[in-house]
Amino acid sequence: MPPIATDEINPKIEIKPPTTERRDNRSDFRFSGHQTFPLRLSWFPKAIKALADGIDPFADIDSGITRLGLGKNMVEALRCWIEAFQVAVKTEKNWKLTPVGELIFDRKRGLDPFIDEHSTAWLLHWLICSNQSAPFFAWECLFNRWHSPDFTASQVLAAFKKESDSSKRPASAVTLRQHWEVFIHSYRPPRNGKGEDHLDCVLSQIRLVVEAGERQGTDGRIETRYEFDMSPKTSISNQFFAFTIHDWWNKTSRTESTVRLADVVFAHGSPGRLLKMAEREIIRRMEYLGHEANPDFEITESANQRVVTRRKESDGFKSLTEAYQNPIFI
Repeated sequence: MPPIATDEINPKIEIKPPTTERRDNRSDFRFSGHQTFPLRLSWFPKAIKALADGIDPFADIDSGITRLGLGKNMVEALRCWIEAFQVAVKTEKNWKLTPVGELIFDRKRGLDPFIDEHSTAWLLHWLICSNQSAPFFAWECLFNRWHSPDFTASQVLAAFKKESDSSKRPASAVTLRQHWEVFIHSYRPPRNGKGEDHLDCVLSQIRLVVEAGERQGTDGRIETRYEFDMSPKTSISNQFFAFTIHDWWNKTSRTESTVRLADVVFAHGSPGRLLKMAEREIIRRMEYLGHEANPDFEITESANQRVVTRRKESDGFKSLTEAYQNPIFI
């Protein structure tokens, strides 16, 4: 079925943000472990090959350096990233791929073991933002808590310090600065489209954070201003969007059969928040999904608000597989 036209969206039903917002009142967010290195494009295939061969490249740093062909700090960063991106987990005996890690990165049966598809960059973004077991604060801060469309380094570092100071072991100013730099280098496209970072930083492919000029900071210095790209996400297929709804639903409302459409747009950890997808686009995609044959979701109107019904519980992997094998874009 073709996408529903924008003018078919019911203008009488107002989508309001939730009056209360779920917050993680936790003080164990991570600010370090990445050793100042963003995830690089070639790292996951190296690690997954080692794991498939029954070798733990992280048990001994020296052997990991030899096996992976990386420096000491890079090996330690890679160990951190495979957990942060929910690709693999450490068990009592060894490392193993997570279900989503196996689906995408398995060297024999994976949908994209060498990260050739644009959907994989979006998936990795989603996975690090939605990580609940080993979360990095930069992703929680910028994609879940930040309400302004733009930000600067000094603003973000102030938020980092406030969160860090509430923890049992506050991080140093140097650690907070490094955490910010890893985050921004992960997303910022390289200047002039050249250089090693352009080839290696996976998340820069989605162009979700852009430079938007300069402004004066509170200390009088001129600093770069960044913005989230809120334009339509034409590189996200409807199937990938459906996967994110299932994944978010399972984390926040697994036992519920319905949620407010407003929560899909605005709630903590929702597709609207993490994908920086505008309300109008969310509505259009949800209406499209609701008109598919045997849809997973149905939209109804009740008491002047829209409600989304999930017809059956799912891990969303069917939708994610279709996002690679037969993607449909809106």
